[in-house]
Amino acid sequence: MKVTQENIKNIKYVYNWNSSDSAQNYLKSLLIDLLELNNELDNRGESHKQLYIDYEDKHTEYSPERTDPCPDYYGLFTLRFENKPYETVGGIMDLNELDTVLCALVNFVEFGR
Repeated sequence: MKVTQENIKNIKYVYNWNSSDSAQNYLKSLLIDLLELNNELDNRGESHKQLYIDYEDKHTEYSPERTDPCPDYYGLFTLRFENKPYETVGGIMDLNELDTVLCALVNFVEFGR
């Protein structure tokens, strides 16, 4: 699920986070950081690199054919390209890792001015 200001209230569970209200507030601030990043990319003429935050809102379907443990990414996040949502930037992240990655990306893009 693409995280937006409008649907952020629908996120009731965030991995390794005690309160959904504080997680939602944290996500709102990360959306502001992401908007800053996307605006900078747009100003450079690189709007094809714009990102969005994706939230895994479903539990992993377990298959009886699997012999190894099936990971469950429910409550975790990925950064995805707006124009290629099937591609991710980095791996699957919890909220703290997402904050760190977004901070690094914003600093990297601003440094490259």
